Amino acid sequence: MTGMTALAGAGEVPAETPEMTIGGEHAEPVPAALSALPGKRALFAVDSYFRDGWDDLLDVAPDPWTLLDTHATMLLTPDAVAGRRLEAALDWLLAQDAVVVAAEPLRLDRHGTRALWWYQWNVATRERRALADTLATAGESLLLVARLPHAPIPATLRISQRKGHADPERREPWQLRHRLDGADALVTFVHTADEPADLVREFGILLDGPERRRVYADLVAGRDSEARARALIAELYARTPSHDFSYEAASERREHDEPAAPWDDVVLGMAQAPGWVPDKTPLVTAVTTAQWEHLNARAARPLRFDRTLPYPLVHKTGPAGVLLTDQVAVPNGTVLLAGELPVAHRFLNDLPRGGLDLAPILELCRQSCYVLAHAHRGAPDDARFRLGALRAQLVPGAHAHRRVMIEATTVAARADGMDLAFRLLGLDEGQDGADLATARASLTWMTEAAWRAGRAAGRARHGLGAEIGAPDMTGTFPAARTVGRTHEGNVLLADPVWKPGLMTARVVVDPGNAALFDQPEDHVPALALMEAARQAALWAMSRHFAVPAGLLAVTGLDSRHQAVGELDAAMTCAARIASDRGGKGTVAVSLAQDGVEVCAATAEVVRA
Repeated sequence: MTGMTALAGAGEVPAETPEMTIGGEHAEPVPAALSALPGKRALFAVDSYFRDGWDDLLDVAPDPWTLLDTHATMLLTPDAVAGRRLEAALDWLLAQDAVVVAAEPLRLDRHGTRALWWYQWNVATRERRALADTLATAGESLLLVARLPHAPIPATLRISQRKGHADPERREPWQLRHRLDGADALVTFVHTADEPADLVREFGILLDGPERRRVYADLVAGRDSEARARALIAELYARTPSHDFSYEAASERREHDEPAAPWDDVVLGMAQAPGWVPDKTPLVTAVTTAQWEHLNARAARPLRFDRTLPYPLVHKTGPAGVLLTDQVAVPNGTVLLAGELPVAHRFLNDLPRGGLDLAPILELCRQSCYVLAHAHRGAPDDARFRLGALRAQLVPGAHAHRRVMIEATTVAARADGMDLAFRLLGLDEGQDGADLATARASLTWMTEAAWRAGRAAGRARHGLGAEIGAPDMTGTFPAARTVGRTHEGNVLLADPVWKPGLMTARVVVDPGNAALFDQPEDHVPALALMEAARQAALWAMSRHFAVPAGLLAVTGLDSRHQAVGELDAAMTCAARIASDRGGKGTVAVSLAQDGVEVCAATAEVVRA
């Protein structure tokens, strides 16, 4: 934005014309993800209407970026009310695969009208501005906000381009303004926001603070408001006399000295008044689809680290265990996520030494799976999930970083699941990012009914009833340091036995460990299964290498989850040394209940 000439127009600026630049010293820049036009971003950065709308959106919406990508506005002006075009506009909007999530009646005044078109009316004639003021303030308007499916082009631009040109001669039959049969370039019945930045700014103009935050909350809730919209249409019609906006009808009334003010003044005035100042360019021009498709116009905004993502999005009951702070989709289909490695977590920071550890990497990826499923693949909020596989590998020589960026790519998508690939980079101040780890994951989701049916069948295989009993917490537990932990409550193995090349033990999972059980569960969480495999690999390899576990590190884990682990059934663990390549080895771990393998994992262990 620095150095942007706010007054720049077509052609070369004359030497005597003063220039004004808008830079970072004037205001916080508008993210590129909100507009494909650099000039618009520069102007909106110092626009108080935009800033009000933006500040309120950040306060209300947990994920403002996805919300803006998928929502569009339609302002049906007083001529649409008097001309009885509201139902046709609503029906057309619904035909665009849209869901109306907010409907608000409002009344524009002269100041709101000028604010809406502030950056275009620098080239409007005085007569044009006066007629537009008359039309927009002649009665009530109806604001509709619709949610559209996610697409590379934001919903605002999709609806804006489908509404049609202001000039009747340049409209297509499938466009909204053609359907509404607007009489001229001013009586068009409808206005839409062009880009996400325009939606934010127009909310700042059309709604006061409390109303704006309430409507933002309606967008977040996402409830279908079609019935409310139709009820408001009926109320607006009841309060507003109908009117014929054709030029012929207006002329006939004028001839008989029966003009219908103010409508006939607008219709007849448009036929005589010059519209635009010649040879001048609007401060902000229309945006094209091509500009949004261009990679530079769709550059990812900066990721935020100043708050967590909503904890229900990552299946947590509170913010304490949420590692992800932000997420945004980029043009090539990748989703970027921001996260932080925890610094004071009972389980994820329970290490005998510092450095980069695999456990928080696995948890970052596991939480990312939920974000992509819900926010980008349409998994229902109440869906139940099963992790099929999760594999992560630390990059040799990688160091721990507080902030992490995750590049998530969908490798395969199914109606009820997806396979994902992750690249994790550590972010230090002033650096582009250092590779930390790579990972792959596979997951599926299902309804609550399907989950319960599967759980009942699984428990029946173990001879268990519907009621889940207490787990067996007895046994002799190894010291925490022998399984790579310092907190005795994090030890998940009991009664370990070592024979050359093979370790056997029982897996004991405590549902009271809030670090592993963020909420009550009817099964052993995947996170606990992977941790049991990790501890078994360290214990076994420390015996094999004849070195303390504190001198070893698990740098890779490939886990496959074949069944659901029961809390009240005995679970055995077998860890077999699979390879030894001098300071680096692999351990094959199998966790089973009643002969049914619940989780199989291969762990890579190296001398630290």
